[in-house]
Amino acid sequence: MQQTNETERKEYQTIAPWWHTLLLVALLLGFSLLGSLRPTHRALSQHHVGQYLATLGWEWLLALLVLWGIRVRRVPLHQLLGVRRPSLREWREDFVLATAFWLAASIMLAALGILFRIAHLSTPEKTIVQLAPQNMLQLMLWCVLSISAGICEELVFRGYLLQQFASAGQQIYLGVFFSSLIFGIAHGYEGASGMIAITIYGALFCLLAMRRGSLRTGMMAHAWHDVFSGIALMILKHAKVL
Repeated sequence: MQQTNETERKEYQTIAPWWHTLLLVALLLGFSLLGSLRPTHRALSQHHVGQYLATLGWEWLLALLVLWGIRVRRVPLHQLLGVRRPSLREWREDFVLATAFWLAASIMLAALGILFRIAHLSTPEKTIVQLAPQNMLQLMLWCVLSISAGICEELVFRGYLLQQFASAGQQIYLGVFFSSLIFGIAHGYEGASGMIAITIYGALFCLLAMRRGSLRTGMMAHAWHDVFSGIALMILKHAKVL
């Protein structure tokens, strides 16, 4: 996540053993497969609070797994997080860029959704709609989960996997491709069209992280997307639009 030639060479070194990466990817794909099963869809739609808490635990378990992997190679956490920008002005700049990115990405995802419907690729029933909060308690838990997803998933996919796969061929764009592909496949509960859209979405987050040299902007945008998606779905469900 650094910008000089010297740090780029370090960036392309493996940050964890490959057996650890295979373990992480296997867990992600296994969880995705479980989430894509129809019986799981029905169960999740009936137990919102339990699902939120279980997913919250899963997100932080992945983050801890990443910390374990980089500790084996004695890689500092700040190498994954990127450039430190402690000043208020830099926080404000990240905030503005995260807002702009979130708005642009939301428009892109909406456009993709329209194209998928035209191509008859949309799934008839979205699990994310079933999991949307229905009351204030669930909404509060959803917001906590969304913030955790922004932190943990950016650390896992745009921090760990992006750098680890970039080291395989000494090309950062290999990291973009594989980390984004795994990010999309890891959301199996979204269906085929959802996984395609999320793969593209993940690639955009990779480009944002590369451009900023830090995960902070992406963490903000990721958290906002999930928070406002839940709020919008809750409003639409209460309005009986969904």
